[in-house]
Amino acid sequence: MFEHTRKRGLIGRTLAAAAVAGIGAAALASPASAHTWTPKYVALGDSYVSGVGAGDYADDGTDCYRSANAYPVLAAEAIGADLSFDACSGARVEDVVAEQLGNLTWRTREVSIGVGGNDAGFSSVLGACAGTNTATCEAAIANAQSIITGSLPAELDDLYTQVEDLSPWADVTIVGNPRLFSETSCSGTLAITPAEQALLNDTADLLADTTAAVADEHGFAFADVRDAFAGHEVCTTDPWILGYVGTLESFHANAAGYAAYAEVVTPYLENC
Repeated sequence: MFEHTRKRGLIGRTLAAAAVAGIGAAALASPASAHTWTPKYVALGDSYVSGVGAGDYADDGTDCYRSANAYPVLAAEAIGADLSFDACSGARVEDVVAEQLGNLTWRTREVSIGVGGNDAGFSSVLGACAGTNTATCEAAIANAQSIITGSLPAELDDLYTQVEDLSPWADVTIVGNPRLFSETSCSGTLAITPAEQALLNDTADLLADTTAAVADEHGFAFADVRDAFAGHEVCTTDPWILGYVGTLESFHANAAGYAAYAEVVTPYLENC
C-alpha cells in the first residue's frame, strides 16, 4: 500500500474529524450500520476509464461503454469497495463536471479521474495522421499540444477543485494514459509513420506530464501507466493497445491492458 500526502482544507479536516467520531459511535452502537460505511469508490472520466476496448459492456441505456473488464471494476473488486462507475466514453472535462459528479458525497473515500484526451482531440488527431499527409498530421498534433498546455490545465483545476469540495474526505488519484505506439509500422497503424508515431507519443507524454502537474497542485496522486505499457503498444508481439479495428474500440486498451491499468491503480486506493 502506498503512502500519499494529501492536502486538506481546514474545513474539510474539521468536518472529517467530527464525522469520524460520529461514525465510530454509530458503528459501536449498531452492527447493521457497518454496511452503510463500506468505503465508496467513485470512478470518473472518459473511454479509457469506462473500458472501451475491453468488451462486455453494460446494457445500461447509455453510450458510455462501461466494461466489466475496466480497471475501476477490477480495482474495486480487489479492495472490496463499493463502486460508483460514472465514467463515460467520449467525455471531456466539461462533461465530467456536468454529468459525473452527482455521486460524490462526504462519504466518498476514493476517487479516480482519467480525462483530458478528448479535450485535446486525440481521436481527430489520429484521423488526421492516418494516411500520407505528414503536414496535416503535424498541424493536428501542434494544435493538440497547444490545447494541452493552454486551456486544459485550468479546466482540470476547476474539476479537481469541485471534486475536493464535494468529497473533502476522499483520496483522489489521477490516472494517466499510455503511449499508443511502438514507433514501427503494421496494418493497425493506418499508415501512421514511425516518425509521426513518435510525435504522437510525445504528445501523450505532454498530456501525462501536464495532468500530473495539476494533480500535484491539489495534492492528488498521479498513477502513471506509461512504464507498465512499455513493450505492449500497437504493433508489438503482445499488444495491450488495439490498433485500428474499424470501431470506436480502435486505439484503446484491450482487456489485458485494463488488467495492467488495475495493477498500477489499485495500490493507490487505500480502502482495503
